[in-house]
Amino acid sequence: MRKKANLANLSLDAEEGKPLKLVSKDKKEFNIKEKKWAFISTLVKTSLENDENAAEVPIPGVASSILTEVVAYMNHHKGVEPPIIEKPLRSKVMKDVCKDPFDADFIDRIGENRQALYDLILAANYMDIKSLLHLGCAKVASLIKGQPLEKIKDILSTGAKTEEKKEEKAKTEEKAKTEAKAEEAPKK
Repeated sequence: MRKKANLANLSLDAEEGKPLKLVSKDKKEFNIKEKKWAFISTLVKTSLENDENAAEVPIPGVASSILTEVVAYMNHHKGVEPPIIEKPLRSKVMKDVCKDPFDADFIDRIGENRQALYDLILAANYMDIKSLLHLGCAKVASLIKGQPLEKIKDILSTGAKTEEKKEEKAKTEEKAKTEAKAEEAPKK
């Protein structure tokens, strides 16, 4: 077993300096400057261990809008997983709880859109990027810290409400298309 692990490490070391493409579920491609920088994701690392010659890895569970952010995170950290944020949070201000100022600015920017924040957390979980998952969850914790129960419910339900609105809009649009087709059909 130890010999197998050493062989895997040798082959991964050989990948140093080689670029890698991640392909989102909507088929957009994103470049990681060096393959090893993507090893912060257990999903990517495992995929590459199974196919050492792969130049791209499909990420079918993540949309391009979120994979853009994940790739920025990977390129910044260069394959080195930052320390997990201490819990409980000692402050609601992310700059006070993140050791890396990039992480604080990054998650604060994404956190301005709650749905994007929730999607990033889901992507980090799907791709098995522990530090990014913890960073996203810490941001949610900072949003609810010290808030009354009703406000917390509102903060946490934003994602569900957004999904319901999307589904409702899609149904309305489909109904309108059906009605328009019915009106256009020649009357006999």
